[in-house]
This record gives sequence, structure tokens and C-alpha cells, in this order.
Amino acid sequence: MKNWRTTGTKAPFAKITLLVMMVLTSYVNAQKREISITEALELSYSSNEKIKQYDERVQQRVYENKAAKGNFLPALNLLGGYTYLSENIEVNTSQISSSLDALGAKYGAAFIETYGEAIGLSGVTAESAFTTLNTVLGQFPSYPNMVVDNQQFPTAALTATQPLYTGGKIIAAKRYAKAELRSADIELIQVKDEIANELVERYLNLVLLKQVIKTRKEVYKGMLKHKEQTERAIQLEILPKHILLRAQVAVADAQKDLDNDLNKEQLAMMVLRTTMNLPDSIQFKVMDSITYRELYLDFEALLNTAYTKQPILGLIGQKEEMAKQALALEKSKFMPTIAAFGTYNMFRDELPVVPPQFIVGVQAQINLFNGFKDIHLLQAKKHLQKEVENAKEYATQQIHLLVQSNYINAQNQQKLYNSLSATVELAKENLRINTRRFEEGLGKSIDVIDASLLYEKAKIEQLVALNSYYQAIANLYTAVGEPEKIILFINT
Repeated sequence: MKNWRTTGTKAPFAKITLLVMMVLTSYVNAQKREISITEALELSYSSNEKIKQYDERVQQRVYENKAAKGNFLPALNLLGGYTYLSENIEVNTSQISSSLDALGAKYGAAFIETYGEAIGLSGVTAESAFTTLNTVLGQFPSYPNMVVDNQQFPTAALTATQPLYTGGKIIAAKRYAKAELRSADIELIQVKDEIANELVERYLNLVLLKQVIKTRKEVYKGMLKHKEQTERAIQLEILPKHILLRAQVAVADAQKDLDNDLNKEQLAMMVLRTTMNLPDSIQFKVMDSITYRELYLDFEALLNTAYTKQPILGLIGQKEEMAKQALALEKSKFMPTIAAFGTYNMFRDELPVVPPQFIVGVQAQINLFNGFKDIHLLQAKKHLQKEVENAKEYATQQIHLLVQSNYINAQNQQKLYNSLSATVELAKENLRINTRRFEEGLGKSIDVIDASLLYEKAKIEQLVALNSYYQAIANLYTAVGEPEKIILFINT
């Protein structure tokens, strides 16, 4: 499987230099600089806002992946506060009177056992003394509550927790975060592929319009010349006056078609500028034409490349990993969680009840029952895995269909272009013959007009077929995950 990790999309120095040169060219020389399709793609990669958006998403996943590593490390927290009590704390002695009586009797019996002879109680045993004292103390009135004279005190403690065993939860979370990072990488590649395909399509459309406009101007120029020849022939009374009307209509139609395509060219320029994210102040032009090159395609090789490099399959592969780790997370809920902890208490002497300075230990926790929620979630994640498996199978079938349809389309467009080449040559020769016959007074004006329109139609159809041929190849390379390959093919 292809390594989907990518670097950032920051513009290198060469791209920045290109932009500076374009700005200087537009303001100093007031001339349009030609941008090759390669330069246009580099500008799109460095300036397109959608690519920047997904690059930021990658950076977000990078830090989330780093954050997931922190679950393996101990957590250290400093807790601090200030407490004020409306009244002093009191110990309710009525609830512990029996314990106090027993404690007093115990100490009294120990005293008699030790110093009984000195005070004239040498014959009294410790057991009898304890029983007598405990009975006597039990007859006394209740003890008054003991008051802790401290209504306000600060608290501070430093605590540390280190997970020892979580049933695989931390490892699954880390792998899940890594899969999300790889998914973001692949999404960025997918967006760049889409932008590359969009750039090629819009660039080629602009080149096509330039060629169509060139053909329109050629036909328009021919129509004007024919109209002038018709006017001279009418002045010489060789042709009737109504023949001029046909020539004038043909010139008007040619002018209309030319103006329409010029407007389309401006719109296509705006669309291409948007893909490259160039400001209106930077003037540019594209290459004048693209020559035909025959391409030999190996369908099986293309299909194998698609299975390896198609971003969709890469995304589904990461979805599989995420579903696997989500299942592992649910399984971890049925395992115990074991963690070591430690606490260092500060301001101990300020507290009503003095805690020890250090507390360390190990704790284990396991859920016994939560309404079958974990069991149901575990089953849900199992079905999620099966869903992703089915999605992968479906996507593989669709990619096979996509590659095959674009492969067939590229072959059909190639055949169409080759067949139109002969048609254009015949139409051009037909126009030359009819123009010559008219100039020699042997042909009709309508024949020249029809021949011009026939040549224009055939030539434009050939240009459209050439554009469709390259567009089909671009779509094919995009389908297999190598959209930039069409640029190498065009530039060669």
C-alpha cells in the first residue's frame, strides 16, 4: 500500500519568485506572461484555499496524535484552595460515648495494674478494674461535643496518577488517533487530486477556446474577403445585387460566433484564475495550442495502480483500522482498570484533621453492571466493522468501473480525433476549390459560404475532440490516483 504521509503545502521559493515575476511583468511591461500547465498546477497547490483548508486539518490531526501519546505518561496535578466554615467543626460525642467510656476504662485499668500497690489497690486485677470503670463511666451524663477551633484553612496537594493496565484502551486510542492522521493525509491527497483534475480541465478548456477563436477569426476574415469580392462583382455587374445579402448575413453570423466565443474565453479565464487563486491584478495567458500525441494504455496496469494509489481505497483502509480500534475500545470496558497513585499533602498543620504527608497506592476498578450498555455498544462496533468491509468491496467495484469507463472513453476520443483529421483536410480543400472557382467566375457565392461553414464546423469538431481526448486521459489518470501524469504527457 502506498505511504500516504505527505508534507505541508507551503510554497517553495521558486513559486514565490514566479508570483513576483508575474506581478512585475504585469505592472512594468503591461504584458501577459504565459503560464504553462505545470506552473499553473504548482500555483494551485500552493494557493488554492481548499488545499490550505485540508492542510490545516492534517496539522490538527498531527497534534491530536501527539496528544494521544500523553495517555501513556503519568498525570501530575496541583490541587489548592481555601476553605471557610460558618461554624467550627464539632465532634458529636453522643455517637461515640461507648467508645470513649471503653477508652477511659482501658487506661484506668492499665494505671491500676501498674500503680495499684502504691495506691492501696494491689488486689484488684486489670480485668475487674476495666469492668468496674466501664460500668461507672457509662452511668455518667453524655460528654459535651468536642469543638475543633478552626473555621478557615488553606488546602494544597500534589497528586500523581500512572495507569498500569487499562485493558488495551490507551493503545487502541493511540492507534485510532494515528488512523485519523493518516485519513487526513489521504483526504489532502484526494483534494489535491481533485484540484489537479479541475486545473487540467479548465486549462485545456481555455486552450480549446483560444484555438476555436483562432478558427472563428480565420473564417470571419474569409467571409469579409468573400463579401468584398462579391461587392466588386456586383459593381462590375457580374452578379446580381441580392447575392450580397447572403454574404452580409454570413459575415454577421461569423462576427456573432466570434464575439460569443470571446466572451466564453473571458469566463474561462476567470474560472482558471479562481482555481489558481490569482488576484485580478496579475495578468497571464495560457499556451496557444496543444498538439496531438498518441497514447498507448495498458488497462490491467492502470487498474492495479488504481487499487494501490486511489485515495478512496486508502481512506476506507484507514476507516477499517478505526473501526478495529473502536471495537478494541469497547472490549476494554469489560477489563479492569489499574492505576498507581500518589499524593503529597501541604499545609497539613492547618487542617482540622491532619492527614499523612505522603499517600501512595494502587487502585483497580471494573464495571459490573451498567444496564447492558457496553454489551450493546460492542455489538454495534462489530457491525461497524462489517459495514466498512462491505464499503471497501463496493468501492473496489466502483473504481474498476470508473477506470474501465474512462479507459474506453479515452480510446473513443482518440479514434474520433483521428477520423476528423481527414474530414478537416477535405473541408479545407473544398473551401479552397470553391473560393478559387468563385474568384474565376465559375462558382457561386453560396458554395463559398457553405464551404466556409463546413470547414469551420469540421475544424471546431476536431479541436473539441482533441480537448475531449486529453480530458478523458486526465480523468483516467485521476481515477487511478495519478492526476499529474497527464501534465507530463502534455508537456512531452
